[in-house]
Amino acid sequence: MNYNKSTIVLFRNDDVNELTSELKAVTDVLYSRGIPLTHTVEPGNVTEETVSWLKELKRDNPSLIEIVQHGWQHAQHGSGEFGDERSYEEQFNDLSRGKKRLQELFGDDLFNMLTIPFGVFNSDTIKAAVALDFEVFCVHFNRKLSRRIFYTVGHILNRGDIFGKKVSNHLRNYPGTKMFEIDSAVSFIKKYYGHDTNDCLFREHDDIMEEFAEYRRMINVVVLLLHHRFHYKPEHIALIERVADSLKSDPTVEFSTYEGVYKRFKS
Repeated sequence: MNYNKSTIVLFRNDDVNELTSELKAVTDVLYSRGIPLTHTVEPGNVTEETVSWLKELKRDNPSLIEIVQHGWQHAQHGSGEFGDERSYEEQFNDLSRGKKRLQELFGDDLFNMLTIPFGVFNSDTIKAAVALDFEVFCVHFNRKLSRRIFYTVGHILNRGDIFGKKVSNHLRNYPGTKMFEIDSAVSFIKKYYGHDTNDCLFREHDDIMEEFAEYRRMINVVVLLLHHRFHYKPEHIALIERVADSLKSDPTVEFSTYEGVYKRFKS
């Protein structure tokens, strides 16, 4: 299908901690093709080896590696690391020490953005993120018509959630804050089999590309979400290669980073 305008594509890889072969392999697929990749780093778990490796890649090619914060240490407190099971003080303290540690480790290589493990958060999480001056926050954009109607209602009401259901404010400020929201869209994983396993059900290349085509009809910035630890077989890496090559061969696709999108769309 031909498109008259370009679609901006971001690749994001979650749960960065130890320097594993999977992390290196997933990064190399995109890095070797000149496609930027955003790594969300767990402050409480990231190793010195991983930090040194990321900083070296960033130094060699600054435009291809982006480093942002992923919660604190990806621990589960009930349904997630943040949210209703935790007080404001607990959430603020975890996000604060996480931000401080990443600033100490990465300095200017760190982009001031927050992603939340498990996607579980509440109003106290938002308050803590605002108090800590995060510039970018991430939720999820669902392309289903019912969800898009729900989002429109949320925009009219200026709400980040309604009855506990999250409203996507993709490419808008999170309601009542100065945090700019850039939401994920397409996941490589169809089904997870649990937090403590690296097994999952991957989607097929054609399925991913079809969903991407659907998303780009609705939004002009589409985020593709990866979790490197699941890509431990050659065919899992090959899936990323095929998707990356399909997107790279499309002249109406433009690759960017969260910082690039923030600077471009933030009013």
